[in-house]
Amino acid sequence: MDIRFDTVNRTIDRMVEAPRVALWLGRIVDACLYIAVALIPLFFLPFTLDVLELGKQTLLAIVCGVGVIAWLGQAMASRTVAITRSWMHLVVAAFTVGYALTAIFSQDRYMSFVGNFGQMQWAMASIVSFAVFYFLVVNTVKGTTQLYHLLLAFLASSTLAGFLGFLHMTGTFPLGLFGDFAKSNAFNTVGTINSLGVFMTLPLVLAASLTVLVCKDKACVLGQEGKKSTAAKALVWVALVISTLVAVAVDYWVVWAAILFGTLLVVGIPMVRARRVDRSMKLIVPGALAVIAICLLLFRTPLNLNLPSEVSPSSGASWMIARQTLQEMPLFGSGPGTWIFDYAKYRQVAVNMSQFWTIRFERGISTFLTLPAMIGLVGMALWLILLISAVAKSASHLVLEKNDDEWQAYLTVFAVWATSVFIALFYNYNFTHHFVFWFMLALLGSLVARGSFTWDVRKSALSSSVLSIVFLLACVAMISGMWLAGQRLVADAKYASAVASFRTGSPIQQSIDMLEEASTLNRWNDGYYRNLSQAYLIRASQEIQGPADAERSKKVNASVSAAVERAKKATEVSPANVDNFANFAIVLQAIASFTRGADERAIDMYMEAMKREPNNPAFMTEVGKLNVLRSDAYRQLLQSQDENVRKDAETNVRAELDKAADALNQAIVAKPDYAPAHYILGLVYERQGRVQDAITKLEQVLSVDNKNVGVAFQLGILYYRNNEKDKSQNVFEQLVAFDPNYANARWYLSAIYEERGRYDDAIAQVEKVKESNADNAVVEERLTYLKGLRDTNARPGTKPLPEPVTETVNSPSEQNPVRTQ
Repeated sequence: MDIRFDTVNRTIDRMVEAPRVALWLGRIVDACLYIAVALIPLFFLPFTLDVLELGKQTLLAIVCGVGVIAWLGQAMASRTVAITRSWMHLVVAAFTVGYALTAIFSQDRYMSFVGNFGQMQWAMASIVSFAVFYFLVVNTVKGTTQLYHLLLAFLASSTLAGFLGFLHMTGTFPLGLFGDFAKSNAFNTVGTINSLGVFMTLPLVLAASLTVLVCKDKACVLGQEGKKSTAAKALVWVALVISTLVAVAVDYWVVWAAILFGTLLVVGIPMVRARRVDRSMKLIVPGALAVIAICLLLFRTPLNLNLPSEVSPSSGASWMIARQTLQEMPLFGSGPGTWIFDYAKYRQVAVNMSQFWTIRFERGISTFLTLPAMIGLVGMALWLILLISAVAKSASHLVLEKNDDEWQAYLTVFAVWATSVFIALFYNYNFTHHFVFWFMLALLGSLVARGSFTWDVRKSALSSSVLSIVFLLACVAMISGMWLAGQRLVADAKYASAVASFRTGSPIQQSIDMLEEASTLNRWNDGYYRNLSQAYLIRASQEIQGPADAERSKKVNASVSAAVERAKKATEVSPANVDNFANFAIVLQAIASFTRGADERAIDMYMEAMKREPNNPAFMTEVGKLNVLRSDAYRQLLQSQDENVRKDAETNVRAELDKAADALNQAIVAKPDYAPAHYILGLVYERQGRVQDAITKLEQVLSVDNKNVGVAFQLGILYYRNNEKDKSQNVFEQLVAFDPNYANARWYLSAIYEERGRYDDAIAQVEKVKESNADNAVVEERLTYLKGLRDTNARPGTKPLPEPVTETVNSPSEQNPVRTQ
């Protein structure tokens, strides 16, 4: 083995003179650092469904992989390995190892190790990339000259990101050339509107610091004379203007609080240390920023661009979810990136009474309140140790450092890093925020490092062999990682193409073919299988419309089998994801009318879904609906000539209706105004012959609590079923007056108006429903139908009550763009 590695080393020596190779490899390392710093705030991939985070994670992983290979190659070429010394490096290493443990014990290892939509920043792959980036920075950046160059590169890229984002906010879409997804005032290269505003506080604090604390010994371009210095200073002022404009446009309290915090550090720390700022006039910039921040914390911004708002769970709800998750999984939590599962399982039932009950949030209100549930006590302890160590080391350095230039550089970096930590307390990191946190931490680590551990490889054959082994292993790891990352990108591109094909109305087979390719390239993504099952179900429903023959039956059976198989596969790939069990239940429910046992299996899958999201009324309602259908199936046996069969049928009908009533009442307890549950419960009461008893009971309840809209809605349904149409109309009219946004009250009021020939009034009610259900095809069809009745002056008649307008709780829509209902 030694002979082989010595041969490798001699080959490198023969290729070219070692110092020259080391020089070029060192430049590659530098280039990797600049590429990461310059592109992470700007980079996105227009051909994937996850436009922002997936591309940034892949870019950083590749850049860091190339950087490590170049750094190891440089060590082999120079035959010297030098690693800077600082106990901060050990803290970073300990955090990375501890984080790996939380991923190993995760309830969804794919999401924790690789990441998924909206969770890339917490994946183990991202943390390893951040740690490797930290290693490259602390072992490459020597002195303040290169440090300032990296800071200016970050300032330039973040300023451009802010400028492009601001243009989009004002209705100019320079990035729209990449696709329709970018033709929106909410699109930018960082994330949501609020995340862009929060991110831009970091270059703002950096620029404010650079206007006050310019390097004195002319070690950096800002302290020199000439065109480069003028351009750098102009960049600082442009960054100040652009960052402030973005902050004013976004007008989010966390933005102003972060600006105030950062500028106070820039001004306050020098005063505490009794250092005099060269020219007191320079304090105008941070002072003005602090005044603006205080004013806009108290008053609204004068600039109103009608930007979309961002919603997140409250701090109380976030902490409650963290606490309950830690009670069940205290040491390592549920796993990095799995907060969306924790939210589904532990969200309070009170959320169902808000307008956000259909949203399954993927993160808490802040990083600080999201992490405990994901990484447990072990991960949180290591994260807090990392923060405390950096603060302690920074405090010591800011007190003891004698060199003015290094002290000022350190204060600048520390102010930005501390602001990023402050942001973590009140807002949730995305990938770009997280990168800046590690970038600034790495710069702090490079400034506090004292000396290095140095090994002269030429003095030891063992050292040479070890270095060669590490180099080869790193090369293999990098090539393998790039191959897997490439496969993943291609898979996501196929997935995005499948979604685009479905949305444009192309034949469903095109979507199926691309989804199959995606699942072949990345067999660990449960979302591909979930959407595949839905696509096969759509194909089956289309095929069943064809002429009845043996060939058609064969195709339908094949599509149904494929739908069931892919739905089941999704539950096996990620058993923690409630969407997978809900989707499997939907597939089974769709085939229950012609597949023996599918209804029972569907109920089992809904029960599994309820274990993962117990307060979702939709699952309970679907169980009740299936029980009603089962009771109807048994009801057909009541006409049997066999007395025993009739008795068994009567028993089963009662049992199924009782089960349905129990499930539906559970749904109503979870969400008292959930219209589908009330509608189906009305069917149950009708089949049980209890309509009048139910009416009497609800009237009693409403007499005590006349603001209970759920009870009033159910009463209106029962009045209608009991042929008390005037009372039903009166109840629904009162509901609409009490709660104008109650779409289903308007929906049924329109049905009553239609029955009585008041077509204009019925149309007006449905148009109001459409305002909150703009993309609902059922609403659009009913509106067209009613207009047709009005235009033809059709005679009114009694018709069955329409199905209610349904709402379902979903993960982010991009994960499930192909839906069967």
